[in-house]
Amino acid sequence: MSNAMKPSLAVRHRERGASLLEVLVAMLVVAFGLLGYIALQGKSVAATMEGAQRTQALMLVNDLAQRMELNRWNADAYVANDIGVTAPGDCTTAGWTQAQRDLCEWSLNIRGAAETVGTSQVGAMLAARGCVSKLNSLSTPGMDYYQITLAWQGLSASAPPVAVCGKDAYASEDTRRVVTAVVQVAQLQEATP
Repeated sequence: MSNAMKPSLAVRHRERGASLLEVLVAMLVVAFGLLGYIALQGKSVAATMEGAQRTQALMLVNDLAQRMELNRWNADAYVANDIGVTAPGDCTTAGWTQAQRDLCEWSLNIRGAAETVGTSQVGAMLAARGCVSKLNSLSTPGMDYYQITLAWQGLSASAPPVAVCGKDAYASEDTRRVVTAVVQVAQLQEATP
């Protein structure tokens, strides 16, 4: 082979440098891809947690709605704010009304008493609190309306909710989450003999 056909030493060194540069660019692309994947996984875990908390909150709101419907003659006794913020104590206290017992048990459920790990209650939303209010604005003869609201601390920012339960009780209104249900209670008259 003639000298004209042999690649020069300088050309071979440039080719080796180009290969090294290609490897570094490929590593950079893979690193960005992995960082994107990790970020996506983090958002997926947060979204799953948000969904689980919302499901738990809906179940708890429905639980209290059913309790109120079963004790419809004493529905006004369920009206309260910040249920579950403090430990309610023993729910089997003698002399308590059914409404007091129901609110005590609901408070325990809000605090996560249904699921524990060791001595920690873990079966609840973050910093949850419940509110029950009578809706006087909805006026129908023979009917009373009550709004049950459960508020908790979300993981990411979103639009602030309209419901007032837990308003200004969290780090940011953008992370406060709420679910509500309106319970319609008929004012039944006892039959006279």
